[in-house]
Amino acid sequence: MADTLNLYKGEELIKSEEYVEGKASVTVDGLEANTDYPKGTYQVSRKNENGESEKVDVPAFKTKPIAVTGVKLNKESTSLEVGATETLNATVSPSTATNKKVTFISSDDAVATVDSNGKITAVKAGATDITVTTEDGSKTAKCSVTVTEPVTEPEPEE
Repeated sequence: MADTLNLYKGEELIKSEEYVEGKASVTVDGLEANTDYPKGTYQVSRKNENGESEKVDVPAFKTKPIAVTGVKLNKESTSLEVGATETLNATVSPSTATNKKVTFISSDDAVATVDSNGKITAVKAGATDITVTTEDGSKTAKCSVTVTEPVTEPEPEE
C-alpha cells in the first residue's frame, strides 16, 4: 500500500493524494480567489499500512487573484438618432476574474455620452467611439457609434 496524504477541513476528508517522497503538497480545487485562509482551516495527515498520523494544521495561506484576460462588448458598432439611448454590455474574461470593474468613455462627448453602466445617449449628429476598459489589466474593447438627425415625416397636405 502506497502512502497517502489526506487533507481535511474539520472532520471532513477533502482529498487524498499519493505521497511522493520529498513532496508534501496537496492541490485543492474550488477555493475562493484572493482570499486569506487562516492556520488550521485545513489539516493534513499521512496514512500508510501502519495507520494514519495525527492531523497537522496547514499554515495560513492566501490564494491568488484571478487576472482579467480580456473584455468584449455586445456590439462593435451601432447607430442612434439624436436623443436616443442604448446600453452596451461588457463581458469580462474569464468569468471567474477577481476584479470585473470596467469604465466606459466616449471619444467625443459632444456626439454621444456614456455613463458608468454603458448607457449611451446620442447628443448630436456625428461619429464617436465608446471604449470600455477593465480596471484589472487595462483590457479594452470599442464600439463605433454613428449619430444621425431624427427623420421627420413631412406633414400631409390637406
